[in-house]
Amino acid sequence: MLVVGGGQHLDKGNPSEVDGELWTTQLDSLVAYEPAEMIAVVEAGMRVGTLRSLLADGGQEWPADAPDAATVGGLVASSASSPRRLKFGPLRDTVLEAEVVTGDGRFVRSGARTVKNVTGYDVHKLLSGSLGTLGVIAQVALKVRPLPQRRRTLRFRGDLTMATALLDAVPAAAGIIATPDGVELRLEGWTAEVDEQSRAARDVTEPVDEADDAPFPMSSLWDDAPVVSEVAVTPSRLGDVVEGERWSALVGVGIAWVGLDHADAPLDTLRRRVREAGGIAPVIRGPGGLGDNRIPAPEVQRRLKAAFDPNGVLAPGRGWGRV
Repeated sequence: MLVVGGGQHLDKGNPSEVDGELWTTQLDSLVAYEPAEMIAVVEAGMRVGTLRSLLADGGQEWPADAPDAATVGGLVASSASSPRRLKFGPLRDTVLEAEVVTGDGRFVRSGARTVKNVTGYDVHKLLSGSLGTLGVIAQVALKVRPLPQRRRTLRFRGDLTMATALLDAVPAAAGIIATPDGVELRLEGWTAEVDEQSRAARDVTEPVDEADDAPFPMSSLWDDAPVVSEVAVTPSRLGDVVEGERWSALVGVGIAWVGLDHADAPLDTLRRRVREAGGIAPVIRGPGGLGDNRIPAPEVQRRLKAAFDPNGVLAPGRGWGRV
């Protein structure tokens, strides 16, 4: 069985032979939300666009940049990275509590609806990036944040070297993306804070463009690529793995999206460079799967799969190491 939410992340994962699909989109209710608590509890099939609208009414957001059609559960299960990850961190850190149904039908709850919680095992963290191979996410409690008073995107000429200079000079930037065409800097916060950050960036170099409330990134060179790999390496090794004309790199984070024409020789070449840099290069669009990197603690991975899905019902072989 393949668990499906909004169908936005189905290409991520190894090919898996399944007999059917379990869609979660009817689990789309808002369970609880009090803006003062800065926690929203939603069913996993809620569309990201719906959640975005609900939170905006309370002056808040879930810092997960994804298409409106994506579901909350699908975003958690795929562990998709946001372009603003430099400031807000990985998506899994916003998941405070999760309710999940295991492969053999058991109901499991992990975490608590409090920001500071150290009780029990963080089973809900295992669900982030599990690709629906451990259980079906039914409900999650999310840590949300206030909407910024000002959003500003500045574009610069330059490359990874320029992006690194901006990273060092501009405190608390929301995101810095380097591409073959230049660098984009995202600033978010109070108006005075954003103005001060803008001045710090101009001390490095003058922008060629600047816009408030513009999308981030303003453009993506890999949008039309038939195959896209989401590379993850140590931030200092980004320059060793990106090349060509269709890539975007999250400076200071170590994530890069690389567009390719084919999933054979170009992908093999990319993965060889990434492997030498100690990273991974799963495909998130098109064929290619997760790659053949050796996974850490493979026996632990197999034991987790056996504990959550003893009969191998949930997308067998889709996960890392074909677990």
